Formats: sequence, C-alpha cells, structure tokens
Amino acid sequence: MRTLVKRALICGLATVAAVAPLTAAEAAESAEAGQRLYAPSALVLTIGQGEDVASSTPLRATTLTCAPTPGGTHPAPKRACEELRAAQGRFDQLGGDEQRPCIKIYDPVVVTAQGVWEGRRVDYTRTFPNSCVMETESDSVFAF
Repeated sequence: MRTLVKRALICGLATVAAVAPLTAAEAAESAEAGQRLYAPSALVLTIGQGEDVASSTPLRATTLTCAPTPGGTHPAPKRACEELRAAQGRFDQLGGDEQRPCIKIYDPVVVTAQGVWEGRRVDYTRTFPNSCVMETESDSVFAF
C-alpha cells in the first residue's frame, strides 16, 4: 500500500512540475495580450460639393485608421491621426492655418467623418463656405 501511495505522490508531483511552466507561460502570454489591446479608430472621410449631405455631389472619399498604427487610403495618415489625437477626436476642435487668406466666394463644401474613434462612434458633418476655408480650418485631416 505504501508503494502505491508513493507512486501516486510521485506522479502527482511530476504532473504539477510539468503543468506549472505551461500556466506561467500562459499567464505571460495573456499579460502581453493585455498590452496589445487598443480601442479601434477607423474612419471614412468624405468631401462633397453642396450645402448639405443629402443634396451634395460626392467629390472624394478616403479611409483613415489610427489604431493600432496609422494607415488607410488617406495620403498622410500619420499626420492626420496626430492632429485628431491632439483634438481628442473632436473634429470641431481641429485647428488650422488661421493666417491663410481665403476668398469670400460662396461655393459650399460638405465634409463627413463616420466610423469609430478610440472605441466611440463618430458621425460628423460640417459645411464650409468654400474649399479654401475647409483646408484652413481642418488641418490635414480633410486634405485628400
């Protein structure tokens, strides 16, 4: 009977010794996975000619992905993502070159941004009096 108990004890210890490194590796892997988590940031940006979205003529569209890395079809994704981060994802807070002069001709341009910014739903629309004002007030986010 003692031999049976010794064998069971040895087998149990051997099993624990074999499984313990696996659980430590799994714990390390899950910790790394926790560091890789990010809130998604992916947007579709459009520019249209007209006074509102419903009646405007689409001119251009692009995609912008900011997390995990800047990308998409936007011509300057890194710069656009940095500007959006600086504005905390608020399109109405985007700055621009306020010193740039623009002509006072009314030729309305509508911009939209739809998608997700850092896990929050985005549905932004704004009408600018003309494309010069749009470029001046929206940094490089709508420069495509």
